[in-house]
Amino acid sequence: MITNDRQYKIAKSQIDNFQQSLDILALTSSTAKNIHPKLLEVQKNAIEAQLNDLISEAQEYEDLKAGKIAITEVNNLKDLPLALIKARIANGLTQADLAEKVGVKMQQIQRYEAEKYDSASVKTLLKIAEHLNISINADVQIKTVEAPENLDVAHYPFKQMYQRKWFGNFSGSYNDAVIDSKNLLERFFESAGVGNLQYSFTKKSIRTGSTLNMFALNAWYAQVLTKAKSQKVNNVFKKSIITESWLRSLAELSMENNSPAKAAEYLKNSGIRFVIEPQLEGTFLDGAALLWENNSPIVAMTLRHDRLDNFWFVLFHEVAHIYLHLSESLSVIFDDLDVKIDGIEHEADAFALNALIPDLVWKKSLVRFSPSPETIINQAKTLKVHPALIAGRIRKETGRYFQFSD
Repeated sequence: MITNDRQYKIAKSQIDNFQQSLDILALTSSTAKNIHPKLLEVQKNAIEAQLNDLISEAQEYEDLKAGKIAITEVNNLKDLPLALIKARIANGLTQADLAEKVGVKMQQIQRYEAEKYDSASVKTLLKIAEHLNISINADVQIKTVEAPENLDVAHYPFKQMYQRKWFGNFSGSYNDAVIDSKNLLERFFESAGVGNLQYSFTKKSIRTGSTLNMFALNAWYAQVLTKAKSQKVNNVFKKSIITESWLRSLAELSMENNSPAKAAEYLKNSGIRFVIEPQLEGTFLDGAALLWENNSPIVAMTLRHDRLDNFWFVLFHEVAHIYLHLSESLSVIFDDLDVKIDGIEHEADAFALNALIPDLVWKKSLVRFSPSPETIINQAKTLKVHPALIAGRIRKETGRYFQFSD
């Protein structure tokens, strides 16, 4: 279904393209000698089917905008999500207009409509229906059931979440929190803009060698989003900002006092939100790279291994994901960097290592063949990075983690 003017313009363009394809195919059919007529017919039927679907969707959108279709009543709750989208269009409201009426951000309405309101609560559905003047005339049978699986307190490290004060202004005891856990969890996820567990992770990649508690991972993800939403970045992020000189300047910050805080500020000045949130029980995380509203990136870290070399490697690994891998089709990447893995994780590892210590320098470096405190410090001065980064790479490559602990 077409839900906005941008999609409508794209659909109209695709209609023109398909019609041109049919014209070309008609010419090909009359002159082709080496193509079987049945094959040409199959191609023609496939194009016509897609063309007819697009024409039908475009016509419906035009009729809705022109007021030829009115959505005023829903008799079956299954029809409500689609009715809300159609009613918004029929009422001449953009997604931004509806968001303002309901009191949420436009991106939240975009997300709801993209998933056919799959993650919206009943309360939210009714609120939007009221703003769109839709009356709901449906029989609903209500019976006592156990809490839905994704709101079952038993699945979460709930005590840890309570101790970290993740439930807003809730001031009751832990026992009170358990009693009210369903409402607390529902409000917690709604506040973060995270819907049901299945929807939240349809565009994810998880690097792990352990058995994950997906509910705990979802909760950590929601808390990261909540923290990120409270941050203001100084510029709109553009991927073109990540250049060799940008990476070098970031790496050189490692030499300064309080370098992690300065790295966080450096990222924010480039439009990248930065969050530190310790891992929850059952998540085994070092960090994550996320795309938030309007493709705004977030780097999140847990400081699971609280060492300076690890901080900088994880940071550059997540920056690598932002530059190389995050997209509309892959918007969440979770990382347990103790695990060796191929594919995008191998690419991010290689990117991070080269950005911190260029491969050409490292291959010829004396410190690789004769590591000592003196050679480590000298190499660090040459590269303008903290000595811990050199020592950490030696330890990782040799497997001798007892070396250079100072």
